[in-house]
Amino acid sequence: MIGPEFRQYWFLNDKEGRPIDRDTQETIAKAGKYANTVIGFGSKKDFSKTDFYLSNSMFPLNVDELQVDNSSPITTYTYQIINESITSRKEKRNQKIIKPWHLTQDDSVVIGREREHPFKVKGLIGISAMSYGALSKSAVKALSQGVAISGGSFMNTGEGGISPYHLSKVYRIVEGAMVPSERLSRKIFSYIKEYPHASNFELEKKFGDHAKVTVQDLLEKGVLEEKGADLIFQVGSGLFGARKDGKYCEETFLKNALRPEVKAIEIKLAQGAKVRGGKLPKEKITKEIAEIRGVEMGKDVESPNRFPLFSDMEGLFKLITHWQKITGKPVGIKVVAGDDHSFDELAIHIKETGDTPDFISIDGAEGGTGATYQEMADGLGLPIFSGILILDQTLRRYGIRDNIKIIASGMLATANKMATALSLGADLIYVARAAMNTVGCINAGKCHTNLCPVGITSHLPHLEAGLAVEEKRFRTANYLTTMREGLFMLGASCGIDSPTKFNLKHITLRKSDNDVKKFSNTLNLEQFQATESVENAIERVREFVNS
Repeated sequence: MIGPEFRQYWFLNDKEGRPIDRDTQETIAKAGKYANTVIGFGSKKDFSKTDFYLSNSMFPLNVDELQVDNSSPITTYTYQIINESITSRKEKRNQKIIKPWHLTQDDSVVIGREREHPFKVKGLIGISAMSYGALSKSAVKALSQGVAISGGSFMNTGEGGISPYHLSKVYRIVEGAMVPSERLSRKIFSYIKEYPHASNFELEKKFGDHAKVTVQDLLEKGVLEEKGADLIFQVGSGLFGARKDGKYCEETFLKNALRPEVKAIEIKLAQGAKVRGGKLPKEKITKEIAEIRGVEMGKDVESPNRFPLFSDMEGLFKLITHWQKITGKPVGIKVVAGDDHSFDELAIHIKETGDTPDFISIDGAEGGTGATYQEMADGLGLPIFSGILILDQTLRRYGIRDNIKIIASGMLATANKMATALSLGADLIYVARAAMNTVGCINAGKCHTNLCPVGITSHLPHLEAGLAVEEKRFRTANYLTTMREGLFMLGASCGIDSPTKFNLKHITLRKSDNDVKKFSNTLNLEQFQATESVENAIERVREFVNS
């Protein structure tokens, strides 16, 4: 029983821990606490192994040459180390103004450009799908508020529906606003001035139920500014958030999908750790979770392997186009690559019908924060870098890449891995376990037991109380902004002025036998199309699928 702790804290070296090694967790912690990732004395990476490397430019760009929007600085909190020894560390928490490292208007990633309500993203990194139920309400609050503070990023709800905690809001005083005269308004004004980004939950707890009405009044008068997380509403095969009496209910779906906080809808076909529906043990189901999901208490909740609404490509796209029409918002799917032909049938359908998902989220076998079966976690799905490459190249091969954005997830916790994913074909990045680390995860591996020692995945009050939302939300915000800065700096080193311009030319494959090849040279699409037309490829793949 004590073996995992001994190995993690005493015996494993800095690169051996799984699923997150000590070096990676330290990088996440530094980004969250200090808003930097500086190290000394060099890398501990094993450079003898086969790996991807970013191709640096002989003439990198300076910071003032980057296409970056830092016009909305962020008020946050970071730590300063006062004194440190082998066995102790004294730190001071300081309020600090940091740059947001947003994309410019021209470089913003637009999902669903053809929709009535396209989703424009100015921060390349968002929080991946982790539902309320898998996570505690404190964890969801901290993450959603952190996303709101950082600005430009986004948060996937996970398949458990939309909770009040996903909809959490944070507030700041509008510059130049006058102190209000009414007593409660004045108290709230003073509190937010002293504690920037105070949340609706925090204000209601401190000032009572009347705080909600008073805050709304201050918003209407232009005294306060409100920010919340942009949400991607995920619907899984259990249809949580889109069901009534155990069956699909369009009224329930629209109630959630049409919320102003929801910017896009994601249909989860698979995820890295389980190429099937989700699993929520009965020990973790509270009355509130049961009501949000529309399930019974006292029973394990296991989503079906497949959606009850469709069983083939035609049915899937009928649902995609229907949801696009009735919501006016981008609709995408979440998938996992199984082999190099995984997405040919999908691409053929898009090519022949013109029906198109606005985005495709692809998870790697490394992905997965919640409960699943060991054989699925270890045996199903390809790693994320392979998956991105297969998806991107398949869409390009059939000439349908332009209107589909790719969001990649699967242990892309550090800026260098994110840049590699962008170079291989991703447009945006999801992080899950790294996000959990920002709010205090210690990799205990007890997510499915309701006994998470730091309260991130536990609904037991005495454990959940260990997560200090008012402190951890700033670590999430700092992590997101620091990773965004890292992407810009890596881009500058590669000679590009924005991380949106990473592509195959910026990636090199170095093998363990010292063979080095520019990765783009191994994927010559022009040569492919010269030897085989797209029509012939479609027919060949159709025969393969039918057989």
